[in-house]
Amino acid sequence: MGNFWELIKLVLGTFPVMVTDLRYIVIIGVVFILVYRQYRKILIYEKRMFGLVRIQPFIETCTALVYGIGGGLVATALFVVFGISLSETGIAYLWITSLILMLIHPRFLCFSYAGGLISLMSILFGYPQVDPASVMALVAVLHLVESLLIAINGYHNASPMYIKHTNGKVVGGFTLQKFWPVPLIALLGVVILESSVDFQSLPMPDWWPIFKPSTAVPADHSMVYVLFPIIAALGYSDLAVTSLPKEKARRSASMLFLFSAVLLTLAVLANHFPKTAILAALFSPIGHELVIYFGQQREKLHTPVFSCDDGVMVLTVYPNSPADKMGLRTGDVIRAVNGVPIPDLPALMNEMNPWLIDPIFEVENQFQSPQRRTIAFKGKVPPLGLIPTPSSNQGVYVQIKESPVKRWLRRLRVKRK
Repeated sequence: MGNFWELIKLVLGTFPVMVTDLRYIVIIGVVFILVYRQYRKILIYEKRMFGLVRIQPFIETCTALVYGIGGGLVATALFVVFGISLSETGIAYLWITSLILMLIHPRFLCFSYAGGLISLMSILFGYPQVDPASVMALVAVLHLVESLLIAINGYHNASPMYIKHTNGKVVGGFTLQKFWPVPLIALLGVVILESSVDFQSLPMPDWWPIFKPSTAVPADHSMVYVLFPIIAALGYSDLAVTSLPKEKARRSASMLFLFSAVLLTLAVLANHFPKTAILAALFSPIGHELVIYFGQQREKLHTPVFSCDDGVMVLTVYPNSPADKMGLRTGDVIRAVNGVPIPDLPALMNEMNPWLIDPIFEVENQFQSPQRRTIAFKGKVPPLGLIPTPSSNQGVYVQIKESPVKRWLRRLRVKRK
C-alpha cells in the first residue's frame, strides 16, 4: 500500500512538467489552438445557418481542457496499472499512418484504423517492429477515455441543424461535436544497466506489468519504466435526429465503451498468447466501424423526433431572447397564443404580426410531459427568438454524405456485376 501512494505522488508530480517545460508548453499551445479552431468553425456554422451566436470558442476550449485533464488522469491510471509502454507501440508509425489515412477521409484520423493496419503489417511481414498487443491496448485506453468524455460532456451545446432524412423529408436535429485536449502521463520502457539506476524508482508487484515487454533484456540489465508526459487530442462527432442529444451521446458512449473493453480484453489475450494478436488487430478497425455503422443506422431507420404535425416545435432558442427568458426549450410545442390555436409556423407568425404585448403561450413538451402549461411573457414580441423545427418546404438543409466504407463496398459490388 505504501508503494501505491508513492506511485500516485510520483505520477502527480510529473504533471507540473507540462507547465514548466517549454517544449510541453509549445505542444499544449498547438493542441489548444487546433481545438480552438474547431470550436470556431462551429460558431461560424451556426452564424451562417441561423444567425445564432451561442458559444464562445475560447471558453469552450478552456472547458474542454478541464474535462480533458480529468480524462488524462483516467488514461494515466490505466497506462500505469496495465504497464502499457509507448516504446512498444511505435507511436510515430501510428501518427504517420493516421495522417496518410486522413487523406482518404477525415474520419480515418483515428488510431483504431492506423493501429489495426500497423499491427497487421507487423504480424504478417514483421515490419514495423511493434508489439501488436501494446498497440491495441493503447488504442483501447484512448477510446475508453473518449467514451467517458462523450457520456459526460459530449451533448453539451449541441448545434441545431436542418437535415434531409432518408425518408426524403427535411427534419430537425443536432450535430454533436466535441474536441478535448488530454494531458496525460504515459510509460516509456528503457533497458539500462542495473548498476546505473541512480534515480527515484519504485519496486512494483510481481504481477506487474500486465503487458509484458517484448524487448529482450540482456544479463545485468533491467527494464525500467519512465513516466513520460504527453498530450493527446480526442474528438467526437455525431448526429441526433431520432433522440435528444443527451440520449444520443450516452448511447454512443456506451457502444464505444463496449468496443474499448472488448479490444482491451483481446489485447491482454494477445499479450499472453501472441498468435491471437491478429484477432485484436482485425477487431480494432472493424469494431470501430461497426460502432459508427450501428449509430448511423439507428438515425436512418428510426422516426425523426424533432417534428410535429400540429403546432410549432422549438428546436432551440437564442440566448437572452424572449423565448429563452420564458423558459422555452427543445421539444416544446407551441399550441396556442392568447387562446388562438397555432397549427403551424405561418399561423404563429401571422398571430404575432405586427407584434404582441404581454402574450400568453400554451405549450406542451414532446419529450417530458404531454400536459399543457401556460407561459406568460411581459414585453413585446416579435422577435420571439426561437429556431423552429423545419417545415415541409424547407429549402436550406444539410445533406449527409455516404460513409467512405459503404461507398467503397457499393462501388465494389457494381464492378463485380
